[in-house]
Amino acid sequence: MPTTHPTFSQALSGVVKSIRIRRIEDAVYWLVYLDHFKEAQYRLRTARRLLIGSAEDGYSFAVMKEVARNFGKLCKPHCELIDWVSETVRICKLPNWWHPDSGGSDYIYQSLLGERTWKYRAWDHKLPTLQEEIQKAIEEKDRAMALGGVTAFSTVYEVFGATKQAGFLLQQAKNTGHDLAARLCELHLSAKPALSSDNNFLCMATWMMTGGVSPIAEKILPVTEEECYQLLDKARDRWQNPQPISRWCCDGVHCAGDDPRFMGMPPHMYAVCRAFEHYGRVDPSDEWLPDFQCYDGLIMQKAHEMRSAPA
Repeated sequence: MPTTHPTFSQALSGVVKSIRIRRIEDAVYWLVYLDHFKEAQYRLRTARRLLIGSAEDGYSFAVMKEVARNFGKLCKPHCELIDWVSETVRICKLPNWWHPDSGGSDYIYQSLLGERTWKYRAWDHKLPTLQEEIQKAIEEKDRAMALGGVTAFSTVYEVFGATKQAGFLLQQAKNTGHDLAARLCELHLSAKPALSSDNNFLCMATWMMTGGVSPIAEKILPVTEEECYQLLDKARDRWQNPQPISRWCCDGVHCAGDDPRFMGMPPHMYAVCRAFEHYGRVDPSDEWLPDFQCYDGLIMQKAHEMRSAPA
């Protein structure tokens, strides 16, 4: 049952989900709680999630670069809470993948289609085969095949971790002359100890190499101390009368819970995009309709094509 003082993992999930759906006051509320976990491993986990969130829940390379630049400070035991809040605000100032202004809904759709394509196709699960297929997909601007191929690295017989993936994709970016994709791969490598099991920067680079475009890729907005302290004051006021953590914060995978809507896996991300199309917003209080989820790749592809067609 949700409690006012949940586990660290639940509270961290609350931060992640709040950033994902751009509920900045909720994100800061849970950061205040996480700030009480002073052990080094907890500080690192919180900072790492902010770094990952800049790519998983943002489309601005400029924002990702700034969060990565500050990462060394964010993970220190003595890091000030205001620094966590500042990076959270920086991420949330720009639209996420479910908003049309980010261009991200195509990324989510192609990721899901590619994931399903590779999951059910017959292949030998050998690394050279996968690398050749990804290189071919990049050359042919086949976003689904390339993105699905990157997620399929985890299924090859030999170990080929995120650092090696970054090196491979960096070479592809250089071969194609795609500067932004190369910078994304280099950014991943600059924080490779923290990102050794994460591929968000790499999938973003792959999407862009195959023709994906985000209008906000180079955009960043200023963050002031005043707005951060105002958010902190509101959060501390809320902690005077704490309420149980919302069920939508706890997906049952990353922490104990039972609401997977904002979990961050492609099928659920696709459903969030559909919810925004339907309601014009993303709000946990809205009814989640059955047709937000799609269990058939062909139907999904047809629906996407219909929504993308000119009026």
